[in-house]
Amino acid sequence: MSEAKHRPLWPARNYASLTEIPYCASLLSYNEFRLQYLDPNIPVLIGSALTAPWRARQEWVAPNGKPAFESMRSSLCSHPVEVPVADCHCKDFTDQKRSTMDLKAFLDQWEELSDRQEPARLYLKDFHFVKAFPDYHAYQTPDIFRDDWMNEYWTRRGDMEDDYRFVYCGGDGTFTPFHADVYRSYSWSANICGVKRWTLFPPDQEHLFTDSLGNTVYDIENVDTKQFPHFHKAVRFTILQRPGETLFVPSGWWHQVHNIGDTISINHNWANGSNLDLLLDSLQSDLSEVERSIDNLQEMLDPEEWVDTCQNLLLINSGWDWSTIWNMCMCIRSRVLKTMKGQEIPDSDAATTTTAAAAASVAATSTIHIQPEKDGRDHHHHRLPLFDPPTIDQQPDLNLTLRRIDHVLGYIKGNEAAKSFLKRKKDIDADQIQLLM
Repeated sequence: MSEAKHRPLWPARNYASLTEIPYCASLLSYNEFRLQYLDPNIPVLIGSALTAPWRARQEWVAPNGKPAFESMRSSLCSHPVEVPVADCHCKDFTDQKRSTMDLKAFLDQWEELSDRQEPARLYLKDFHFVKAFPDYHAYQTPDIFRDDWMNEYWTRRGDMEDDYRFVYCGGDGTFTPFHADVYRSYSWSANICGVKRWTLFPPDQEHLFTDSLGNTVYDIENVDTKQFPHFHKAVRFTILQRPGETLFVPSGWWHQVHNIGDTISINHNWANGSNLDLLLDSLQSDLSEVERSIDNLQEMLDPEEWVDTCQNLLLINSGWDWSTIWNMCMCIRSRVLKTMKGQEIPDSDAATTTTAAAAASVAATSTIHIQPEKDGRDHHHHRLPLFDPPTIDQQPDLNLTLRRIDHVLGYIKGNEAAKSFLKRKKDIDADQIQLLM
């Protein structure tokens, strides 16, 4: 669906008048952030006061401003911890070659290169820090970013333990290739130490950096002008993010990030009602790409097989399908209805299983079922920490949120292929199927 079809639930987004990325030295209230940056989908760089109280800022940074390697080893390496690393010298399709290594070994190697003032090659990235260290409390999610449906839903899912809360660590010269964030979500990135150079591209310019086969630019500093002859026309903004500063990256803003010196950052991918329309558009765009790529198979499959095949490929390639966005919306809808009824939401509330009974009847609740380990013991205390829902003053008007959710659910219910797929999903219960009728 085009943006125009989603109005008036979402404001118009216009980037033509933007001449630079705004900088805000002081703390923003939630309403200031929402009206000036979140709803208009505009980036903002926020001063270091936002992160000053964090444990990570105190314990992970040495007096000289470099990573406090010994302190990090002491507090984080008492037992082996496997971390994901990317090889910044080795391209792997649209990303960098990934592997894993022990955290202590990574810190040792990084410190050795830093002491020799040599550029680094390996970049620790997408490390689920909260999952690995649930009791460490390295930071607190800022109030302006607490309306985070992705982490609220994913940490309550009964079928997996996953989240979108990450730590990044890299030496001088490491970088993240050109991309837009998963699901076209928002992200916020807080620098603990070091400097990052961000180059950001406003939305709706994909035609300038996509070739005839659908390939996109990998490295904006090394572009094949024959493959991408119009890339130079793309509007872009370059900023430096210094220690303690936090950057809000809106939906659909393509970007590339370079580390200048030794750098540590904390990052969340997140979404909420303000960009729910963009998530829906992104899912449909991804689905259309899947359907085009295998359209030669459609005549050989019956309608249900075709839909299921496309959804399976969508899940593999993009990490979501119709049930993902449906279940997330049902999860948040349940919580919003309870809040509107004045009911307390306990920390262990299981919006996970997202039964439609919970959405249709605010009195209904569901329970997170912890799968026992093979030894038969209940390891509940090891479970991924839940991401707490926002308070009333950390989110928009609940009636607007409910209308936005119901708009998207209504669109999905009106899509016959999506509806038939959801009816066959095992994690969609009878009450939800009734809502789909």
